[in-house]
Amino acid sequence: METCMICGELQDFKQFEGYNICTTCADIMEDVMGEYFLRTIWKREPKAHAAYLNYLNSTTKYISDYKKLAQRSGQHTREISTRVQDALENGDGHPSKKRYFEHMQKVLDWLEATPHFYHYYFKDYYVCPECGASIFEKYTRRDVGDWMVISCSECDAVIKKYFSLKSV
Repeated sequence: METCMICGELQDFKQFEGYNICTTCADIMEDVMGEYFLRTIWKREPKAHAAYLNYLNSTTKYISDYKKLAQRSGQHTREISTRVQDALENGDGHPSKKRYFEHMQKVLDWLEATPHFYHYYFKDYYVCPECGASIFEKYTRRDVGDWMVISCSECDAVIKKYFSLKSV
């Protein structure tokens, strides 16, 4: 049995092809990536005509939507890491929360050292899998219980769903 490349524990199931990442680290990775995914597409959602023109103008700087997803990955990792450190230092001391944040810090350290993982992770999420529309132009977000669901606004296909991370 192989060990997780993030935490060193035994890898119980292969979550990501080509990466030995255990289920615990993969679950935390989903929390981190979910927030990043939403922040990235939400900040670029056109909300009105003027905003849309500004959006079109700003997107000409990018070669592709794929690159947009990884552009601020390092900054995101550092921001969450700061929040995790704060939670560890000033948290309520509950053992399970402490373990979660300690484990999350390992994931964040690994992501900072492995920024190309953002490209791997998001390779299938920058366009709708059904109709090919850009998620930067055609998406909806809705909360369903504790889940955040990102769907294509053109064909209503679910692009990704994430467990809502409310504690960090």
